[in-house]
Amino acid sequence: MEYSKKYQELVELSHSDNPEIKEKADAWLIGIGLQGAAELKVSAFLLDLAIRNVKGEITSHEVGQQLKEHYGETVYEEPKSGFDGGYEIIPLDSPRIKEIEEYNRKLRPALYAELDKRKKREKLSSEDSQTN
Repeated sequence: MEYSKKYQELVELSHSDNPEIKEKADAWLIGIGLQGAAELKVSAFLLDLAIRNVKGEITSHEVGQQLKEHYGETVYEEPKSGFDGGYEIIPLDSPRIKEIEEYNRKLRPALYAELDKRKKREKLSSEDSQTN
């Protein structure tokens, strides 16, 4: 089956009445979309694995195993478990928090404008309840 037909099959599975199938297909499509956003295209092999996983023919663990077999150990890295998950935990009192917020404010001005409005409303309602 060619790439576009496999992709269309995955899209059709995302419209399933079965919530489990729909959820799995949506998750795969999000991952594929993220690859597309990075101007990458997933392989037909991966699409085939995704479809088989969504249909329940293979588990997520089996998907990982087949990826290792197909691409080798160096390309696929097992996700980390626990809190580390590959993320850095930054203490609340770190000056980097302010840097990160400033960076995010530039990227998402509308979101932060809405958050600032909410904070202001909450502060005003808190002050009103204290004076009453």
